[in-house]
Amino acid sequence: MTKLYGSHVQVEIDAQQLPKRFRWLGRWHRILKCAKHEVEQHWWSKLRDPEPVRYRCETYQGLVCDLCFVIETGTGRWVLERVWD
Repeated sequence: MTKLYGSHVQVEIDAQQLPKRFRWLGRWHRILKCAKHEVEQHWWSKLRDPEPVRYRCETYQGLVCDLCFVIETGTGRWVLERVWD
């Protein structure tokens, strides 16, 4: 089961461009494991906006979440999309 958030978060990335830690609810969460995560979208949604780049991450505290890098008009922002129970 998951809970959707959509919260903007501050993310630090490593040399491989993967998230290594993120700031959420006033504290930093260090990431133990992280991998790109694909979500199948309807073909017509791909015509409007670029797909966000999604990562499934597990923190050292055991939190499993999906972080997304959303591209908007040449810039991007990080979003905590969901947290898994």
